[in-house]
Amino acid sequence: MRAFRTLIIIGMLLCLVPPLSLLAAGLIARWAGCELDLPPNTPLPCTILGGDYGNVLFALADFGWYAVETIPAFLALLAAWLIVEIVRAMGRPRKPRQPPAPSFSRKLRHTPAPAASRNRHPPAPAASRNRARGS
Repeated sequence: MRAFRTLIIIGMLLCLVPPLSLLAAGLIARWAGCELDLPPNTPLPCTILGGDYGNVLFALADFGWYAVETIPAFLALLAAWLIVEIVRAMGRPRKPRQPPAPSFSRKLRHTPAPAASRNRHPPAPAASRNRARGS
């Protein structure tokens, strides 16, 4: 089950890469004061720290269009994972309910143990125990 969960989580993270790249491109362009114009399919110049990163931002934003395909895949993986977890939880046997433990109070702590649980014979001295073992 651990391998299944790991594969589902890796698949879900991969499905989130295109929308996150689009978000990152938009945030970087806004921070740099550039425009990110996707419909004409031409990268616009964007100067960041003295270099032109318009092509990189355009590529990141263009990769974001794959989100159209990955978001439904993400939702399908999530639904499959939930169904498997629900079926697995329903198939588990239920544990029997245990009675609540008694609360500890002064009365319970100082009550002598019942006669059945008391040790009827005192422990033997060490010397006689050694003789019984054959030493």
